[in-house]
Amino acid sequence: MTALLLISLDVAVPLRIMEMRDWSPERRIASADGLAEIIASKGDVLQFGGKKKGEVAAVFNAVAQSLAVGAYQPGGIEFMGRHWIVKVDHA
Repeated sequence: MTALLLISLDVAVPLRIMEMRDWSPERRIASADGLAEIIASKGDVLQFGGKKKGEVAAVFNAVAQSLAVGAYQPGGIEFMGRHWIVKVDHA
């Protein structure tokens, strides 16, 4: 399951990063609102599966979105041995 999760994130996180490339920093941060709660309360769904239709997808999307937002922060973000970083031109 871990390998599948990493492969999926290797695809999903860069796509999310591209989706938000023209967003303001405030919009990126706002898009992460509530995601920590989803991940903290339902993170086990990624490992053990969900009981409701779409539950696994919702948690996966929360993780991918959070990592993409983190990639825009100074130094980027690291998760499960992967590192995502976006170099933002502040000029």
